[in-house]
Amino acid sequence: MKIKILCLLPPFLRSQFLTPNDWVELTSRFEVDANETEENWDERTFVQAVRGKAGVLTSWGSPPFTDPVWASADRLRLIVHMAGSVKFLFPGDVVDRFCRPRGITVVSCARAIAFNVAEATLGLMIWALRGWLDHVLAFRQKGLWRDPRLAAVPKTLSGGVVGIIGAGFVGQEVIRLLRSFRDVQILLYDPFVSEEEAMNLGASKVDLETLLSESDLVSLHAPWLPSTEGMIGARELALLKDGCVLINTSRGRLVDTDALVSVLRSGRIFAVLDVTDPEPLPPDHPLRFLPNCIILPHITGAGEYGYRQIGKMTLRALDDFFLNNKVPEGVIDWSRYGLIA
Repeated sequence: MKIKILCLLPPFLRSQFLTPNDWVELTSRFEVDANETEENWDERTFVQAVRGKAGVLTSWGSPPFTDPVWASADRLRLIVHMAGSVKFLFPGDVVDRFCRPRGITVVSCARAIAFNVAEATLGLMIWALRGWLDHVLAFRQKGLWRDPRLAAVPKTLSGGVVGIIGAGFVGQEVIRLLRSFRDVQILLYDPFVSEEEAMNLGASKVDLETLLSESDLVSLHAPWLPSTEGMIGARELALLKDGCVLINTSRGRLVDTDALVSVLRSGRIFAVLDVTDPEPLPPDHPLRFLPNCIILPHITGAGEYGYRQIGKMTLRALDDFFLNNKVPEGVIDWSRYGLIA
């Protein structure tokens, strides 16, 4: 008898992660009950569908695991979250009341999404350092082939100093990509990484003040936690070099927005923001109109390669857990749950 799996993802979403061949493999090895509507299910439908299922596949917009869901989840052993953060799935003290006591294994596919974010971050680094947006706009809007007001010899990653804040999946992948550039010095701030671990990644561990004051470019990859909210405020921004590029592809609430507006208005630094606080920004927010600030609509995590890796990672997790008696990649360590995004 096949193991029963519940797939909460609507067809439009699961098709982004699972190729037709992936879906054939999944349904050939497991008995899959799937959401075939074009919307995410509500709690009531989830409660009815989860009974008897050993595994559940979730993603963005999936209903959380509330008390009624747990009351119905009589055979649940594995949850594979086909996205990043799992915390919205477990409101309140659900982890302590249900996940831990029942020995529930939860897998996050955050590592797969990290490939997309890291690649996008690297592209934004090059784009910002070289001032290409200004050149594009000067030519498109003013017809200037080479605007004399723009730097003729821009900064580069090669030979530069790059500061990485946070060595999670994305931070590690960004460091890996950066190592291909010549003579780039990579500084890392992460209180949970040792000097030896930083060295093995190819970075030098430093304190936050050193990183901010010595980097030509600073890229934020820390998780949003109570301890990291507003970690980049007026004092930290004042430490940045004139001309420094600040990139945030993590969470907007890591940065004090008012302080960022103030320093950008001074013209000292350049910012590239895939995330903001609030998100999206109101139509009249000053960040929208500053020429030294590029804002993207929270899209660096999107990308075909990373999304397909989510599907592959999901299949491996199901096979390893149910068929191979192995611990799947991406398992959430409940002892470190408070430290994850």
